Amino acid sequence: VAAALGAAVVVALLLRSSKDDGLESLPPPPPAEPASNDGPTSEEPPKAGAKDAAKVEGGDKESAAKEDAEADDDMAAAAAKKKKKEESQQLTKTLEESDKLGKKLFKEGKYNEAAAAFSVAIEACGKLPKLNKQLAILLNNRSAMYEKAGLIDLALEDCAAVLKVDVAHSKARNKRARIFENQGNYQPALTELCALQLHFMHSNKDALMRGMPLNPPVEQEKMEELCNKCVPSAMEEAVKRRDEYQKEQKKSGRDLKLPTKHTVKLLLESFSNCEVWRADAAADKPVGELSVELAADLSNADKCDLLFRRGRRSAYEQNYDEAYADFRQAVKIVEESSDQEITDNMRYYPDLLEWEGICKHLTYDLTGAIVCYEKCLDICQESDATKRCTLMVKCAGIKMDEGEIAAAEKWFEKALDIDPNFPDALLHRSNLYMLKQELDKATVDIERCLSVKPDFLSAQLRQATLCMHQNQADKALKCLSVADKLSPKSSDIQVYLGELHFTTEKVDKALASFEKAMEYDKNNPNAYINAALAIMNKQPLPGQPPDVQRAMELLEKGLEIDPQFQGAYIHLGQLKLTMAKRLEDCLEVVELYNRGLNQCRTKEEMADLVKMLVMAECQYRAADLLGMTTLG
Repeated sequence: VAAALGAAVVVALLLRSSKDDGLESLPPPPPAEPASNDGPTSEEPPKAGAKDAAKVEGGDKESAAKEDAEADDDMAAAAAKKKKKEESQQLTKTLEESDKLGKKLFKEGKYNEAAAAFSVAIEACGKLPKLNKQLAILLNNRSAMYEKAGLIDLALEDCAAVLKVDVAHSKARNKRARIFENQGNYQPALTELCALQLHFMHSNKDALMRGMPLNPPVEQEKMEELCNKCVPSAMEEAVKRRDEYQKEQKKSGRDLKLPTKHTVKLLLESFSNCEVWRADAAADKPVGELSVELAADLSNADKCDLLFRRGRRSAYEQNYDEAYADFRQAVKIVEESSDQEITDNMRYYPDLLEWEGICKHLTYDLTGAIVCYEKCLDICQESDATKRCTLMVKCAGIKMDEGEIAAAEKWFEKALDIDPNFPDALLHRSNLYMLKQELDKATVDIERCLSVKPDFLSAQLRQATLCMHQNQADKALKCLSVADKLSPKSSDIQVYLGELHFTTEKVDKALASFEKAMEYDKNNPNAYINAALAIMNKQPLPGQPPDVQRAMELLEKGLEIDPQFQGAYIHLGQLKLTMAKRLEDCLEVVELYNRGLNQCRTKEEMADLVKMLVMAECQYRAADLLGMTTLG
């Protein structure tokens, strides 16, 4: 009746668990109180008058009267004690008989009658002293009858009463979890299971620290199943909070802020025309001189061209937000101008559209980005095959981010129809194949790409990643060696090298590579976050724990650089829960997860963080139910 949702109940620290498949049995009643030394022990009251006669004969009448009064008090006390004992015996008899009847009726399937019998036993138990354990058992048994009879509210009331008596009562918690789950109240159900787990961990802390083989009260699969049931409603709430946050960001203009410099740089370098526009920007005038020219009285066309050139120069100097501001201003002038020939008189209009598309893509305005790219394709000359192919690959990237894989593949095919060996198309399509777990196709594309353009750094790194996925560590190392010659002191190459060492369980070497990556580029978030994970997996010195504080500092630094790095929120939250000294510290983790969710662009990005948020909230509530001051 009080089955534990299919989970096993711990019956001893080192014993295998067994399912709870029946009502609880009452323990034997406590032993009767010993006879008092200050009153009579016989059933016969003492005879009155013997002492008095002796006293009277001695002439002490006052003393005799006093003795008479004391004797009367003794007699009254003895009578009261006898009555109390008889009442207690009757109550105990009623309790035991009612309990026995309740169990009999339960076996006969007469659940309402069984509940009534247990009610009589509970009433009797409440009048007897020192029977809290028996009372909890009777309440739990009656709650089982109510549940069987479909009287769910009454069942929950009894469970609550049981837990007031015994906060760690596993059967009552399991029953509440089962009822809540059946009602569709998944978070309260998960909270009950978390309470079972937390109590188990707290009670067996020493054994767990010694690595003793214990069976937890709830199977991990059940926890995950219930957590997954919590996700839809939690996701809905998270999306609402994120939308409100992003609405506020939009009001202040912060929604147009680009990702980290490192992220933008990686995207730009994944296109082979990066070398061309960088050379053009380097040969152009500095930002200051272009700003002076912009202050002059110019036609709209000339002003837009100058804004584009200044934006391109800012991008060359990795001041990407300033670049995007110039591109936006130029596009706005074009859109608001009454001069229909403005674009015809602009030298850089197609380039401006392409850069505007890149920036919209980076700010996750995917619809706006593809409009820019397609508009650019419409005005791009057929003879400029490289430009057209580049735009098609960028359109494919938009479709990949939208999850429209088939549409992305069509864009790649269009580009490769124009140039079957276009390196950008081969590189980015290999990434698509990796996402689809089609590693053989990805390998064909990347090898073909490198045969056309062996000095393509992004392609060398992609091939190294492919080799790691295929457990070809030696081949991956060769790719990274080639990449290192192409770009010495590259932070990204050191990150890849660290990941390679990590996959081959060379954690010390991995950490050294990540530290070198931080040295080469202090704005590479991957270096900090991977270094934190390496620290947590590094074998500490004997008797010393991992340097959790250092790992947390690195994760926080990574998030400071890149607030959109979702994995870092998860790792940091887990470490913070581990180190929490107060229960209130758990609320900081909840806030951390909510902050991370506000930075997510899609529900797919939010999925893992929502699960972590659900678990953190339920663990906090569970610890509070148990009266714990920490999760430890």
